[in-house]
Amino acid sequence: MTNASEFIDATPSAALLIESIRDIGYTIETAIADLVDNSISAGANNIKILLINNDNNQPFLSVEDDGEGMTENELLSAMRLGSKDPNIVRRKDDLGRFGLGLKTASFSQCRKLTVESTKAEKTTSMTWDLDVVKERNSWLVKKNNIKNRNIGTKIIWEKIDRTNIEINSIYTNLILNNIREHLSLVFHRFIEGVNSFDQKVNISINGIALESYNPFNENNFSTIKSEKRVYPYKGGNIKIQSFILPSRLKLDEQEWKKYEGEGGYTKNQGFYVYRANRLIINGTWFGILKKSEFTKLCRVRIDIDNDLDTDWKIDIKKSKASPPKEIKDFLGEFMSSIEIQGKRVYFRVPQKSRDEGLPIWQKISKNSKSYYSLNRSHPLINKFLAESRNNIEYLKLFENTIPYHDIFNLISSGKEDVVTWQEDIDKNLKSIKELITFLKASKLSNEKILIQIQEIIKLSEMNMTKLEIEEML
Repeated sequence: MTNASEFIDATPSAALLIESIRDIGYTIETAIADLVDNSISAGANNIKILLINNDNNQPFLSVEDDGEGMTENELLSAMRLGSKDPNIVRRKDDLGRFGLGLKTASFSQCRKLTVESTKAEKTTSMTWDLDVVKERNSWLVKKNNIKNRNIGTKIIWEKIDRTNIEINSIYTNLILNNIREHLSLVFHRFIEGVNSFDQKVNISINGIALESYNPFNENNFSTIKSEKRVYPYKGGNIKIQSFILPSRLKLDEQEWKKYEGEGGYTKNQGFYVYRANRLIINGTWFGILKKSEFTKLCRVRIDIDNDLDTDWKIDIKKSKASPPKEIKDFLGEFMSSIEIQGKRVYFRVPQKSRDEGLPIWQKISKNSKSYYSLNRSHPLINKFLAESRNNIEYLKLFENTIPYHDIFNLISSGKEDVVTWQEDIDKNLKSIKELITFLKASKLSNEKILIQIQEIIKLSEMNMTKLEIEEML
């Protein structure tokens, strides 16, 4: 039997610990997202975020919802640090875990947190003031007298000191834009109504409604979607689906820019992990693949339940995750074919027809090395060689001086496209007509000529239909 005298009270200093809690690592965007989590878990249909100056001309932020609200006892529990056991079984649509989000997210940005909540026609209000906690070195929450308000909850930040906010300043407008972009992405399924509730959640910032930002561009017909895969794990299912976004040639400038995201396509490739329909982490391959210019159009959606937090190492901020080894191995297997497909889209490799005719260029592989050679059997090349014996040396010179490294570096930079045809429509059409004339003189059938010209068109940036080519024959 343990002697009680062996134990020593090690209650931490409230004044010191509360300051340490502020440095968990939230940004203002991730902090507000944590508050929105609570509103959605409370069944809110409308969430209004307001960032303005108060009557004292100081920055003031509020998040107000029309969710189920809290009683006085429920609110007091919510104001306590660590009010939930992270290991208890929760509703599948519950976005919380530790019972810390409201406090840690708020304290990371402000020194005064007030929560007003109405349930059963009674409104309760309580305040954390970190200056009071520091002064008295005690975990003291103030209960406020307040008139009854509509059902729901309102969270108020005052004494905002971790983000330099000056209302109507250029910097603050930039912060607001970052918040909008973050919430539009993280909660896009709820904004769309594609979630456990099958109900749209309206989120607004300073009266402007957020639009959903679906990172997979699912409504574009050129987006390549894989079949949905299901991986059984611990009595539940992990759902996986890959998306290969359209190449630049298939999008206008506006759509291309929209879906590249902050940092561009290369940065935002990778896995997008959703926990209970809420985006947790995105733009990572978890070490399975290296980020590459050639896979920059690949994005993979993963859905997990909220009872896998420990397995996936979900952090308090719900902004980090790491799959267990078993799942990581499966993802590696899943990505083996997706990577190849993504590279094909990136390089715009044309699908070969069954009767493709003679290609102009041939790939030759030898001793684990590959190079490209002009096809000596092609009528154009054959004619060139027949004109003079010296032309074979010219041909070799052309082949041996292709600037492979320059082309690779230019493509990899992502700053501009490498094309295979001059952007001069009149000259291109003239060249096509001259080729057709020559091929006819070589006594090729119209069918064979059509195949040859189509092959050239596929390798170029020209847009010419089969009918248009046939009209030139």
